[in-house]
Amino acid sequence: MKRQFTALLILFFASAGFLQLAYAGKIFSRGSKWNYYKGNDHPSGGDLEWTEVEFDDSDWLNGKSPFRYGDGSGGTLLSDMPNQYTSVFFRKFFTVPNPKDISELDLIIDYDDGFIVWINGKEVLNVGGGDDPDYDSLATVGHESGTFETFALQDPSSFLIKGQNVISIMGLNVGMNSSDFLMNSELQSFQSDKLSPKIISIDPPPGEVSSLREVTIRFNEEVDGIDADDLWLNGKPADTLKGGRALWTFIFEQGNFKDAILSWNPDHGIVDTARPPNKLDFVTAAETHQYSIIDNMPPTLTTVLPPQGSSVRVLDRIRIFFSEPVRGLDLEDLRINGKQPLSIDGVASGPWQIQFEPVMNGIVTVAWADQHGVTDLAVEPNPLVVEDWDYKVKANYEFGQVVINEFIASNRDGLKTKRGMLEIGLNCAMPVVKVSILRDGLSLMMKPSQASGFFLMLI
Repeated sequence: MKRQFTALLILFFASAGFLQLAYAGKIFSRGSKWNYYKGNDHPSGGDLEWTEVEFDDSDWLNGKSPFRYGDGSGGTLLSDMPNQYTSVFFRKFFTVPNPKDISELDLIIDYDDGFIVWINGKEVLNVGGGDDPDYDSLATVGHESGTFETFALQDPSSFLIKGQNVISIMGLNVGMNSSDFLMNSELQSFQSDKLSPKIISIDPPPGEVSSLREVTIRFNEEVDGIDADDLWLNGKPADTLKGGRALWTFIFEQGNFKDAILSWNPDHGIVDTARPPNKLDFVTAAETHQYSIIDNMPPTLTTVLPPQGSSVRVLDRIRIFFSEPVRGLDLEDLRINGKQPLSIDGVASGPWQIQFEPVMNGIVTVAWADQHGVTDLAVEPNPLVVEDWDYKVKANYEFGQVVINEFIASNRDGLKTKRGMLEIGLNCAMPVVKVSILRDGLSLMMKPSQASGFFLMLI
């Protein structure tokens, strides 16, 4: 029988150094071989001698898990179990070089219906096995197999010994005439880890920055229990948190401040994935990081609808978007052919809608006032960088042929050609025309919606 204890240690390279992740070691895997004894009688006369290391099981049968009938596949088929016996006794040896290296053990098992576990003669787990089991005992509750479940075996140092150990499992069925039975297990160990997680990088690093809405923290190992309110900016927790494993990004509300202090919530719950877990290094958690926000980047126009320089048939409104949230945009800041707009509505970076008297023909010039008041939200506001632009308005302007070469549908039950209607709003000035496209028996048409747009309808 192959006996081994495997401890896995995986090292990953991170951009700022080594990222170390310690994983569980498998003492034995699911599907491994066991010595087993069918419960037609008791293997040691009614006592627990069969669970001890010194017990002689040389006359027991040997087979590969899962041990089963009625459920599962592969492994060892117990075809004589129905109506003959309700229990099966299992034993397996394994070696532990140094019990002090193991902080916790997990038994991961797929089972039907109940079981009791001993290690070196000490009972360590009882799931539906009753208090004083005998060879003809029944599981106290039914349980269907099909999913591996994890059970922590507490305080492994109290039952593990250096060198050869034995795990003994008594599998129990819920009744003599039960339609199924299954046992398939593996044992995982966790190495003793008393090192606290630490931070190996902060992005952006402390110092002068143009903005500070996102802060990315890289830990030296995978962490758990991390929340948005664990990191504070000027005493205020982050709004949201994204990321995973050892890399996390905290996103803060846009603030109007010139200096900022980044600090950790003293009541944070950040721990590593060790068993038991270690909390974030105390010195790291007590550190603060200072920033100076020097925002000298002015806001700009990123999108204008209709696009600058377009030719349209009629124009009575435009929509604009900025590179960042702005303030101070008023009627006095814009001129449409030298006149103030009728209204300006919008928020933050957009969309902002500027409405004016309809222009039916000619050139429309959109110009910014020399002393416009549009700025970003910086402590020392940066004025908007502006350029004027024109439109050509011609009532009989020909736009040319409209070509639609693909529709993409996202339906819950798949793409269908069933009759129905799909409306797609397009934000551009187009003629009122009818378009016919013959494809899979579908037709397309357009109808006017507003002076500067149309809807495409699939019918």
